[in-house]
Amino acid sequence: MYRDSRSKRIVAVINCVLNQNARAPDCAVFPGMNAQVVDVLKKHGVGVIQMPCPEMTCIDLPRSRPEGASINDVLDTPKGRECCRKLSASVVDQIQEFVENGFKVLAILGGDVGSPGCAVHLSTVDGTGQGIAEGSGVFIMELHAELRKRGIEIPFRGIRDSDPNKLAEDILWVDRLLAEP
Repeated sequence: MYRDSRSKRIVAVINCVLNQNARAPDCAVFPGMNAQVVDVLKKHGVGVIQMPCPEMTCIDLPRSRPEGASINDVLDTPKGRECCRKLSASVVDQIQEFVENGFKVLAILGGDVGSPGCAVHLSTVDGTGQGIAEGSGVFIMELHAELRKRGIEIPFRGIRDSDPNKLAEDILWVDRLLAEP
């Protein structure tokens, strides 16, 4: 069907990896985007689904919230979870459309371990090391649930950019994954 130059290989990436301006105040690590992640994606010729920022979409850019409430306190409410579920369904709609048309969605790149919306904590309970563990961000938990509901298996990985050594590990993981045929 597609006889052009597209690779038909895609990675879904959280918004702030590609746009640090979406991050909560005082949380940006880079001025614009995480160029190290972008460079490895470019190197392997993959396309990108830029996932929406759940914190910015479900709360707002400055993360306004009641005095003493954390961002997680606001996201992990019925209203916050419903917002994250809707965002997740929209992302999985895109993923499913690509998969049904012969594309490979190779990974979901989530956030650092402390992100209330996008943290990825992997579980070894399922034997693969790719399950999503408690403590993951609200959006990531909802995204994982929506993918499972639709029978779509994609590995998750957090991009731990607050620690240069952990970031290097994550970049290496992405590089190795994308190097596979």
